[in-house]
Amino acid sequence: MLLADVTVPKRNPADGKGYGEDGGFSFCPSGECAARFAERTAGKILLVLDKKSCAALSFASRMPRVMTVVIEGNALPLFSMPDVVGGVLAAGGADTLKSARLFAKVRRTPCMLLPAESAFDGVFCKEGEVGLDGEKLSFPLAEAEVCVDRALIAPSLAEGYARLLLDRLALFEQRALSIFDRTPAPSERRYALLADLNGIGAEEILQKNAALRRTEGDGIGEGIVLARRSSSFGAFCALTALYTAFFRCGQPRHYVVADYAARARRAGVPPVLPPTEEDFTRRSLALGGRRAEFLRELGFITRNMATYRRNYLSFGGKEEKVPPAELSALPERAAGLSAVVRDFGLLEEL
Repeated sequence: MLLADVTVPKRNPADGKGYGEDGGFSFCPSGECAARFAERTAGKILLVLDKKSCAALSFASRMPRVMTVVIEGNALPLFSMPDVVGGVLAAGGADTLKSARLFAKVRRTPCMLLPAESAFDGVFCKEGEVGLDGEKLSFPLAEAEVCVDRALIAPSLAEGYARLLLDRLALFEQRALSIFDRTPAPSERRYALLADLNGIGAEEILQKNAALRRTEGDGIGEGIVLARRSSSFGAFCALTALYTAFFRCGQPRHYVVADYAARARRAGVPPVLPPTEEDFTRRSLALGGRRAEFLRELGFITRNMATYRRNYLSFGGKEEKVPPAELSALPERAAGLSAVVRDFGLLEEL
């Protein structure tokens, strides 16, 4: 089975059930993880939390040798910690985990993570953006042991499921861009991981997200950019509808040129150059020649929309629509498949 090729060998964590090491994760209650980490760590333990994890990890602040820091997007306070810190235990969302991993990298200390988000952003990426006093910069991050507390991560399962749907849509986007712009096509391994998202449970959501984050970092595709400004499931629905409309009835508008400068101002980003005549012609021919093929692949995705929605809601998700202004600005913010739609003059009414 291809999943076994992507994940690493199983091991036995505290509760006897887990997945992998060397970048995998194990299931273990927060209290047991913290105690286990403390047993093998010399010096003080720095406990890094955010609002998502404060309540679940409040017990750890009463442990001996523990110093607690609660951060919200700014890693700078961590670097005021004394040199006696011998290990970092971090729990929370992606920004918190990346901040802790940066500190562990700089201080060369062991690091254990308790993710609060089932998409596993910030957990396995080799480098990532970390906020430092209002500015986000990219840094290499320390490797860490990853423990999953089922109670801590359970509220995020709906977003984790929606993230898998976005990952599947990103495969379609990447394959379309490989035709339009001659970029690399997606790997068959990722297709195998995302082949069936109909009846998966909580543990499979975690396994698949962990496997994908280990191979692609914190995600690819313009859906990730849109989801960060709305919701993952809303972004999946909006982009699926946009792609379907584009390949079903979109025709290049040869005499309509998008106002690139105005669009960039509205999106708050620098303007980009329009495609050359050669690029426009090549993309037009690609659309005409491969339209049916792309519609078939979109059909495989859209035929299960009712099941996807039911699964998402069953994990506690709430449906949120993407504001039209966010979808309209996506080509400037992400430069993905929607940028091709824009270059054909087909987003000017949004």
